[in-house]
Parts: sequence; C-alpha cells; structure tokens
Amino acid sequence: MKDLIIGKRDALSNWIRQFATIIDLEKRIYKLQEGFLGIFKWGDFRPLPKIDYVLVFRSLFAKCEACSIEENANNPNAYFQVSLVYNSNRRIIVQETKNKEEAFTLAREIAMGLRTKLKDSATTFGKSSWLI
Repeated sequence: MKDLIIGKRDALSNWIRQFATIIDLEKRIYKLQEGFLGIFKWGDFRPLPKIDYVLVFRSLFAKCEACSIEENANNPNAYFQVSLVYNSNRRIIVQETKNKEEAFTLAREIAMGLRTKLKDSATTFGKSSWLI
C-alpha cells in the first residue's frame, strides 16, 4: 500500500488549470493542489480531519433537464467521485474520473490506509451500501 495518494480532479482540470488532491496516509495530512500550465503548482498541506468514511458516487457535470433520473447511469457527462466524508456531511474530493474501476480501487486503498469505512453510492441509483 502506498503512503502517498494523488487524486486528480479531471472534471475541473483542463490544459490550462489542473486540480489534484494529495493525501499522505502516514502523516495524516492532505493538500488541495492547483496548477497552471502544468508548471506552476500551489497549495499547502493541512492536517487531515477525522474521516467518517470514504464515499464513491456519480455526479453529473452537464445536467440534462429533459432526461429522467434513471438515464443518468448512461450519461456520458457523469463522473465517479471519490470523497473523504468528515463531520457527518463535509467532503474532501479526492478523485474525479469516468472510470468506475479506477474510482473503486482508489477508494478501497484510501479506506484501508485510513482504517475507515467505504460507502458505495454509485453502483445502484438511489441506494447506498457499505463495502468495508
């Protein structure tokens, strides 16, 4: 298991600006990093709050008003988001990706590294389940 996790925020990033979340599991610190043109990067490490659980869910970045909610599973604008949930409803977004397997692999690695629970809210619409 790696001590340093680097999650990319693909939904927000483009070739000009890039966003990442870096977590040091051993030191229990994290950094929300922003970059410009892939050269300049900034952000400060902060203590990681007490994490309630790791959450994986689907999020839409281009909402289709005419589409039914059930169609979201096949929406090409949907991303899987991996977040750290703390203080019951606060989140630190670690990763955004269109690859489901990538999201769950990272979420499991983080949950195991932080010795916390993992919640799946992405697989079945409207239903959440605990995986760890």
